[in-house]
Amino acid sequence: MRVDDETLAARAKDGDERTFEELALRYSDRLYAFCRARLGSENDAKDSAQDALVRAYRSLPSYDSSKPWSAWVFSIAANRVKSRYAAASSAERLTLRVSAEQAVADEASADRSGPEAEALRILAAEELRSAVAGLSASLRSPVELYYFAGLDVATVAAALGLGAEAVKSRLLRARRRLGRILGDTAQPDGCKKGM
Repeated sequence: MRVDDETLAARAKDGDERTFEELALRYSDRLYAFCRARLGSENDAKDSAQDALVRAYRSLPSYDSSKPWSAWVFSIAANRVKSRYAAASSAERLTLRVSAEQAVADEASADRSGPEAEALRILAAEELRSAVAGLSASLRSPVELYYFAGLDVATVAAALGLGAEAVKSRLLRARRRLGRILGDTAQPDGCKKGM
C-alpha cells in the first residue's frame, strides 16, 4: 500500500531518512522535468533538481505537514530556478538555448511519421516554448507548474501562494495570450477545459 507524500514527509521530519529517500525518488523525475523546462540545460536542470531536494531535506524542520508536500518541494525548485535565471547573462540567450535543446529532446522522442511532419512539429514546439518564455512571470509560472511539471491547480496555487481561482484565471489569460501570439493552433498539449 502506497503511503501518501505528507505522511512520508512527516516521518522524514521526525528523523526517518528512508522516508525522505522515498520522497526524493517519487519527485526527482518531475523536479528535473520542471527545471529542464525552465532552464533548458540538462546539467543546470539536474543541479537545480538535486539542489531542491537537498534544500528540502535541510529545511524539513520548517515543513508544515498539513500542507501538500508537492507544493512545498516545487516552491523550493522554483526558487532554485530563479537563482539560476539570475545567473544567466541574458533572457534572450536563455530562451534560444531552451528552445534549441528542447527541440533536440523532442526530436529524439518524437513519433517518426515523416521528416516534413516532424519538422513542422519541432517548429511549433519551438514557437510555443518561446511564447511561454515571453509571458510575464505571473502567467509563466502557473503555466510551467501546471503543464510542464504536471501539478494540479490546487498544488500550483499552494506553490505560488495563490488561490485556486487565481491560478485558473492566470492559466486562462496565459492560454488566451498564447493564442493571440501563436494563433489558435498551437496551444499547450494537455490543455484541460474547465480545469
